[in-house]
Parts: sequence; C-alpha cells; structure tokens
Amino acid sequence: MEWGVINKENFKNKTTYDVPIKRWDPLSTVIIRSKDFGLRKKVRYYGHYAYISPIRGERPKGFKSSEDEKQFYDCSKKIFGKYKDVFSSVAEGKVVHDDWGMPLGNGFTIIIAEDEKKRDNPFSESPHRIKKVPLSSKALTLINRYPSMARIVDPEIEKYIKQNLPSHLKLSRGINLVSISRDFYPSLCFKLIPEEVLSGLFLSMKAAILYCIEESINNDYYDIPVMPFFNIGTRVGGSQPRIHSQVYIDLNMDGHGSRLEGHLEAFKEMNNKCHLCQTTHGGTDRIILETEFWTFYTTGSPVRNYHIRFHPSEHIRRFSQLKVNQIEDLAKSLKMIFQALDDIKIDKNRNILFNSCPYGYDADFHMFADIIPHEIIGGAEMADDMRVARKLPHIAAEEIRNSLKKYLD
Repeated sequence: MEWGVINKENFKNKTTYDVPIKRWDPLSTVIIRSKDFGLRKKVRYYGHYAYISPIRGERPKGFKSSEDEKQFYDCSKKIFGKYKDVFSSVAEGKVVHDDWGMPLGNGFTIIIAEDEKKRDNPFSESPHRIKKVPLSSKALTLINRYPSMARIVDPEIEKYIKQNLPSHLKLSRGINLVSISRDFYPSLCFKLIPEEVLSGLFLSMKAAILYCIEESINNDYYDIPVMPFFNIGTRVGGSQPRIHSQVYIDLNMDGHGSRLEGHLEAFKEMNNKCHLCQTTHGGTDRIILETEFWTFYTTGSPVRNYHIRFHPSEHIRRFSQLKVNQIEDLAKSLKMIFQALDDIKIDKNRNILFNSCPYGYDADFHMFADIIPHEIIGGAEMADDMRVARKLPHIAAEEIRNSLKKYLD
C-alpha cells in the first residue's frame, strides 16, 4: 500500500488492520461546538488523535549507523557533491548504486511539483520513473511512498474496511508530501545549503500544497488541515540525511487537534486585534532577528529550551500564501539562525513546525512557526500540555543574538 494507494492487488491477503487508521482518544476528544470557523454541519472533533500506519515502518533508513550520522553534523566536510541516497534514483530517473554496488531505491515516484511547476496529479495512482530532473531545478515535491494516510482506495475495498473496522476506528484519508532538494545537501548543515536551494524547496512545497488543495476540492473534500514541517535529525524523526520537509494534508474531514483548537480560539478572542501584529514580544529582550518580512523571537512559554518562534510581518493565514520575497528572506534568515544555534552548541536535532489556518475554516489567523531543538522531557510534561524549561527566554535570546552578530555584519 505504498504511495497511499489501496487496491485489489495490494490488499490481497491483508486485513482491515493492515491499512492506515486514524483514532481519536476518547479521553481527550470533544465535539466542536463553535460556529465561528465556518465548518460544515457534519460533526467535527478536537482533541488528541493518532495515525497508525503499518507502511511507515517500511521506510528506508538513511543513516546506517551512529558513526555514519556524525559526518552530517560536521559542516566542514563538503560531502554534498558526492553522497548518494535513496532520493538520488528519483532525481536521476534511474537506479543509482552506493559505493558497494547496492541499489538505492528504484527511481519510481509521483512528482506533484518540480520547483513551482505542476507535475503529476495529486490523486495519480501510478508511480513511474521520470527522466532525469534538470540540473537547473532546485527542488521536487513528491507523494510520500510511506504515508500515514491513504490517498486512493478501491471503492469495494473501502466498503469492506468500513464494515469490518471497529466503530471507534476509521480508515485514514489524506495526502502526505515530501519535498527534497534536487541535489544532495545534508539536512543538518545549513551552512552549506545555498539560499536559492532552500527557498526553492519552500516554493515547491507551496506549489504542491496549492495543487493538492485544488484537486482535493475537486474530489469533494473540504475542511482540510494542512501541516508543513521539517524533521532535522534522527532524534526528532528525520530518517533521511538529505534536506527535506513534509506536509500532512488531512482529508478525513473530522476535525483537528487540541493544539490547533487552542490557536484558533485564541485568535478568535483577540477580536481583530492580532497579538502577533501588535506585540513587542516582551520588548527587544526576546527578539532574535527582525527583517523586512519576518520576526524571530524566543517564546515566553517555551516547549523546549531555546524554543524559537517566528512569523511573517504580513497578517496572512497560511504557509501557501507566502510570496517569493518572503520565502527568499525566510531561507536566508533560517540559515543564519541555524548556524548561530550550532555555534552555541544547541542540539542539532530540530523540528520546524508551521502553524496555519486549515482550508475551509473561516477563522482569523496569523500564520507562525516554531523551531524546537530536541530535548528529553519528563513524565509530567508528557501527561499534560505543559513544559519545564531551565533557561529564561530573554537569556536564551541574548545568547542567540550574540552568536548571530557575525552573520549580520
């Protein structure tokens, strides 16, 4: 059931538990009763949910050992021109072999966007080899071969699954995207990645999201949460060394998580007085970097130590509304900030999470994002929506600002 396709051929000899499943936690899930978000009349929930997908365990591991991983933390080693990985076969349109003659993938894929150009339809069923991606291309956005949701399901099989799954479980529907640089650049060495490559990756993400939403609406999906993110490093879920991002597009039309609910309600209570448009973020103490288009600052209620939050100066609701100049400035700023974090020895395993208003929601929302370094957290923090941090945010901001100075001059 790779690429999110469930058909009679690959479902043969499988059970209903071999498909992607979504389950809402009954101890933290409630019905959405607010009418302010423009949701359809169908019942919607918010709370904690889990995607359970057997195919996720089949994805290849890009790091063969801890020693193999270490070289990607050393940005002085310019390995990006030589290293081959599982995505090399996709970019070259043929099977690429490693140094020991072992094949790295088979080159089959479904490309949604090449840079900003539309390619395969997001609901295409047939992976295929492509011709070599032109060297002029910066990035590709693909259908994730090992998704947490199903894109396409044979109607007869879908009926069988619904009849045989317990009532508290549901077949999970959606589109999972992965965006990659056309050429290999290590995901942890932002110092080596050209700004135009990183901005190209963001532009490809944006084009693919818009294409997927357009086709999803054409297929009668609506009320669609979209979650773009980066997992940089194995400790935060990154399985591949090449710079890449992912996007989860949830087509279950059953609601959203409790974290997003909190953001939606908070913006609603601001009553057109957007906090991000008006706040000084505690004065200059917590601001790390301000540009014409973005503000980066240490959040006053950190999820981890050195938790950085950033938002566009313009009041826009979604990642896909970003303009080219905003994206180019974001790429430049992120490169500097990641290098500054490296210089002060902050854990190089980091997540970047983009928070956006779901499609179909009539909600005032100011898009923002979080940079969250890896850190071990305790039991109480897992049990409740709280965190214990040791570093005062304004002290963390001062350390990062001092580290940034050499890159701003």
